[in-house]
Amino acid sequence: MFPTVLRVGEFRLATYGVLVASGYLLGIWWLTARRGKMGLSEDDFWSLIYWLFGGAILGGKLLYLAVEWRSVLSGALHPLRDIRYGFVFYGGVVGSMAAGAWWCRRRGLSFARFCDHFAVALPIGHALGRLGCLAAGCCAGRPTSLPWGVRFTDPEALVSPYLLGVRLHPVQAYESAADLLVAGLAWRLLGAVEAGRLPRGTAWAGYLAVYGGARFLLEFFRGDDRGQGLLGIPPSQALGLVVCVAATAYLARRRPS
Repeated sequence: MFPTVLRVGEFRLATYGVLVASGYLLGIWWLTARRGKMGLSEDDFWSLIYWLFGGAILGGKLLYLAVEWRSVLSGALHPLRDIRYGFVFYGGVVGSMAAGAWWCRRRGLSFARFCDHFAVALPIGHALGRLGCLAAGCCAGRPTSLPWGVRFTDPEALVSPYLLGVRLHPVQAYESAADLLVAGLAWRLLGAVEAGRLPRGTAWAGYLAVYGGARFLLEFFRGDDRGQGLLGIPPSQALGLVVCVAATAYLARRRPS
């Protein structure tokens, strides 16, 4: 696709980085517009954003190292060789939740008061970030004969050399579309929460349930190396199923009587 958006001499600006950063900014922009409804001062809002961002980076990196522990022990993977790559999305979610819960506890606030807003912001930003994966060639799909399959021919693409020039499922675009649908659902649930028709936390749990199920299904279309799993199930696919089931069970217990 288009792994490089700008090159000037030795300087190279990666499309992946631009789109991922744009995804973060889009999610933050949406939250900024909702700050009043969240009941946060400007200083507290940005403090919470920084903690969430830091927790996401740390959690995503730690889970990646846990998934790739064999490569770490063998020396094939260095934990800090390139901090820009090597993250697991679910680790980022858990890390940001832990950081956000800790931040709220220090201030005597409930994390459930804010998490429904994150249920909309996160998939909005994630949808744009996944297009960065499509541009870079990472998280590539399996070979396909379908007419909408994509070919990666740029030598800078992150797709496996064995898949260069091969028509592949644009699974990154599939997930981006799924994220937008999830964001729309979460937005409707957030409206119901704010109207008092649903308890706090419903939009966040709904996001986790639907995204987890979508991620479980989309992993069947992936063709890249996704780490060592159990019983032939890659870690991200197993985590998607676990998250979907756990969030669905949570929602079932909290449904209106």
